Amino acid sequence: MYKLYNVKAWGSMGVHFLLEEMAVPYTNIWMTAEQVAAPEYRELSPLGYIPALGLDDGSTLFESAAIVSFLVTAHPEQGMAPQPGSNEFGEFLTWLHFMSTNLYVAYNIGDAASFYARNPAEEAFLLGKSIEKGNQLWAILAKRLEAEGPWLMGEKFSALDLYAFMLCCWSRPKETVLHAQFPAIAELAKAVRARPKLKAALEAHGVMEPRS
Repeated sequence: MYKLYNVKAWGSMGVHFLLEEMAVPYTNIWMTAEQVAAPEYRELSPLGYIPALGLDDGSTLFESAAIVSFLVTAHPEQGMAPQPGSNEFGEFLTWLHFMSTNLYVAYNIGDAASFYARNPAEEAFLLGKSIEKGNQLWAILAKRLEAEGPWLMGEKFSALDLYAFMLCCWSRPKETVLHAQFPAIAELAKAVRARPKLKAALEAHGVMEPRS
């Protein structure tokens, strides 16, 4: 059975939602920020990042996109990604890593602006650039949804939509502003929130409604 190391509204949301949609057995381990910062957790996730996913052989995976890739490959019968090895699966991985290495990072820079900046003016500049970059990336995702939608893989709902939804919840200055700017993103978020299997997890993370 999997063990999900989880913090409310953090980067474990996408994996939590995926496990719920896939209906595979797992143990949910709620963590606090203090527990995540403890040396013991670094034994599981070297950078102290959430999520981590414990496997039945005692090993642990970290990095959210890697965990998503593993789960959809380990459980192809659940239909949360195209068939592994297919051209469509390559496309799936392209968009997953587009989000994880670009949009996720843009938000991380904004979150850590005080770490990178030498003074308040630089901090404000970095935060502004984080928002600017995020909007550029959301525009690319919105264009794909408008052309291929309603989901990021076209007619087929997939783990990509859950990952995009997680990032949507973190958007700056707030999610409702993102929705107003990109209606296709708003429709995706609304559709994810309407999925019955996700109700309890959405409520647990406090993201049942858009942040306004």
